[in-house]
Amino acid sequence: MATHDFDKGYAVHAALLALFIQEHGGTNNASALAKAQALCDAAVDAVNDLESRVAIRGVKSLASLLYSDDGHHGVAIGELHGLHAVRLQIANALSAYRGRIELLESRKPSRPEIPAVVDPKHLRVLVVEDNRDSAESLRRLLELCGYAVTIAETAKEGLDAAKSLRPDVILCDIGLPDSDGFSLARALRKHPETSTARLIAVTAYGKDEDKEQSKKAGFALHLLKPVSPGTLLQVLEDTPKAASGGGS
Repeated sequence: MATHDFDKGYAVHAALLALFIQEHGGTNNASALAKAQALCDAAVDAVNDLESRVAIRGVKSLASLLYSDDGHHGVAIGELHGLHAVRLQIANALSAYRGRIELLESRKPSRPEIPAVVDPKHLRVLVVEDNRDSAESLRRLLELCGYAVTIAETAKEGLDAAKSLRPDVILCDIGLPDSDGFSLARALRKHPETSTARLIAVTAYGKDEDKEQSKKAGFALHLLKPVSPGTLLQVLEDTPKAASGGGS
């Protein structure tokens, strides 16, 4: 009977997902291809059974198409063509690998990972975060997944942007340079044009009193940094349409 290292399998899966988000593909990229191939080998080493090998072989082959100048030409899935079709196939193969890990652990398989290239979600997201690098990384992740994203670096900018854009979801840091996320949340709840937005705290403030204050201020969720991309994407995927703060 095969011995599997599930923790390593999950870690390699996350590393592959992050690589394909960071290195978008479409041109020759030997470095990214080498990383993808090495991670695929590590994935098979961690969870080596037939179904996981099939999924990872697919990822490895598709990576060679993704990181070439023209390998993606002619690939199509439904209305998706070329690079977008390849990335969707990669997302599906990674989902199959993760699902196999969870099945082998005798747990109910999770829903598939959200593809890195999808149709527009028609969900507006406002990110209030004073760390520019973190905010831009989050913007890139969410935009690749079909969300319309706006960044604000202060509480005042966040409030002004929310009134103007009427976002469906606001991902808000608590520690901001001009105020704090709790005060911003209370202000957002007071204004009719922003009161229906789904507020999600994304913060390093993790004490029980912080979580309680977050709840009282109006946050629907309190997520602790660092938050995995999968967690954030699932939170957005689970946002009810009725939470929309703006029009259609």
